[in-house]
Amino acid sequence: MLRSPVLLAACSAVLLSAPAISQDGPPDNFIAGGVAAIPETAGGDSYRLIPFAAGRVSVGDVVLQVEGPGVSASLYNQGGVEAGAYVRYFGGRDDDNGDVIVDLLPEADNAIVTGGFVRVQVARGVLNQFDRVFIGGRLGMDVTGEYSGVYWAGSLAYATPLSRSTLLIANFSVSGSPDEYADALFSVTPAGSLASGLPVYNADSGIQDIGVTLLLDQRVTDNWSLTGILGANRLQGDYADSPIVTQRGDEMQYFVGLGLGRRF
Repeated sequence: MLRSPVLLAACSAVLLSAPAISQDGPPDNFIAGGVAAIPETAGGDSYRLIPFAAGRVSVGDVVLQVEGPGVSASLYNQGGVEAGAYVRYFGGRDDDNGDVIVDLLPEADNAIVTGGFVRVQVARGVLNQFDRVFIGGRLGMDVTGEYSGVYWAGSLAYATPLSRSTLLIANFSVSGSPDEYADALFSVTPAGSLASGLPVYNADSGIQDIGVTLLLDQRVTDNWSLTGILGANRLQGDYADSPIVTQRGDEMQYFVGLGLGRRF
């Protein structure tokens, strides 16, 4: 089971933006695959390697993207504004999280979130004639009925070519999840406290994390490229203060990935 889908989605979303914002015309069709190191679970301090895949394909006027554990469809793309719908998997917690104490806590169900997104190019030519700045956001709700409330995220991205074959992207993001999801993943119930020895704790919703992701995309040939990703997210508020994090994990969540992509 994928244990850190939010981090992996961030990697894939930035990776997919490379062919889209490195040129003025319609984005290339694009597929990529690679390996990433991500935390075993949200707030954890143990890591594991996982394979990942991503892709961006135009079908008529619709652009379909595979973004880690999700798919999005761009239904409008005019005048620097892109908008559409998405569906994404959010992992819960099972009894194998890389920590013998956290493994004693009750399991948390997975979620499937659907909603809408928008991304707007707000500037270009800031530091050089080729760079661009984007802001974006998305809102969604769990269609499985496991967790009611709104999942949301916002981002600010800066992209600039370093050469004719090298692209650098810096993406700043903030995200939040609803009360029920925060409670399931970061609270410690009396029963969970008795089983694990962690103190009882009640987590409420709010800003879940703030992060930055850096991407370097290097074209090897006209069609093939290598992409490296390095990111760090810091948990916030009740998420960071949970004993699951303070006693058994880490409020800083890192991820690194390397992928091979092909445009066509």
